Amino acid sequence: MKEITILGSTGSIGCQALEVISELKTWQVKALTAYQNIELLYKQIKKYQPEFVVVVDDQAAQDLENKLTAAANKTEVLSGKDSLKTAAAEKVDLLLNAVVGFAGLEPSVAAAEAGNEIALANKESLVSGGPVLTRLVKENNVKLLPVDSEHNAIFQLLKGHQSELDEIILTASGGPFFSYSQEELTEVTVEGALNHPNWEMGSKITIDSASLMNKGLEVIEAHWLFDCDYDDIKVLVHPQSIIHSMIRLLDGTILAEMGPADMKIPIQYCLTYPRRLKTAGSNLELDQIGALEFFQADTDKFPNLKYAYTAGKAGGTYPAVLNAANEIAVYSFLKGEIPFLAMSRVVASVLDQHQNIFEPDLEAILNSDQEARRLAVEVIKEWF
Repeated sequence: MKEITILGSTGSIGCQALEVISELKTWQVKALTAYQNIELLYKQIKKYQPEFVVVVDDQAAQDLENKLTAAANKTEVLSGKDSLKTAAAEKVDLLLNAVVGFAGLEPSVAAAEAGNEIALANKESLVSGGPVLTRLVKENNVKLLPVDSEHNAIFQLLKGHQSELDEIILTASGGPFFSYSQEELTEVTVEGALNHPNWEMGSKITIDSASLMNKGLEVIEAHWLFDCDYDDIKVLVHPQSIIHSMIRLLDGTILAEMGPADMKIPIQYCLTYPRRLKTAGSNLELDQIGALEFFQADTDKFPNLKYAYTAGKAGGTYPAVLNAANEIAVYSFLKGEIPFLAMSRVVASVLDQHQNIFEPDLEAILNSDQEARRLAVEVIKEWF
């Protein structure tokens, strides 16, 4: 049996990964982590029997420990943000990082320093910490497997074609507001933004999908994963979400990866790599699809994609600042504090105020993240 640690086991990717593990029956769970959802974590502990768990919220950790003690369950409970790094550094066959947001960066760094293979569902690790994480991955000969459906698709397509690559084409669903006018976007509600047409995801990534920031972050992630220039990474809106991404080769050939909108498929690919096994889900039936459509992304209506390209090309700490400002803006929108269109305005304002640090170390990235969050909060308070 191979051992796996799952960071963010109570989130969407974490839960689906555990379902895949149940189907494969070839993995033993060493550790699970959550922020504060101890009710779900407790159920996972009973089913998967990890050696230890991490709960970031101290009070929730104490509550879980009490619950486990009452049930005579000896699973160790660690608490606090630093314990995520402890879990990530524990030697396992695979570390799945499904933490949401910038909080996933330091655990990814800890895993790479420990020499653990990483299945990465936390794109912010590369968006914010690309220079640091990619260096550690190379120095420690760590295999970095992308879980995101788009990057997993590219990862598969590039086999045998790395030297022939002309450009990467990332597909985007367009979210629920692709066909909206600028005026209609002013009336967008939180409930509407959370109603993704194709994918079932957590609230943060669903809002990012609606604003096209998710695709912007994926552009930066693709740059680091595949060592590809930003000018050679394109984005096409593909509302059907059947083609997860494409590559264009030097002779003009386009290769596409197609499949159902089911995250269990890329998750399983990471867990069985380099082998492929039959999945429990239903197959994609081509004769039932109908037309496949492709459109240019409208960066006038959805400027976050444009800001991501700008930050990525500028390099240094700009991508970390882009991400930090966006995280504050998204959670403010989810709480009803700012309107939908204000999110991109907050990001633009914070980027304009940032003094870039080229070739940053981890400390510089962490400091830039905190400063960007402070500025974003100030901007929101000033404007709203």
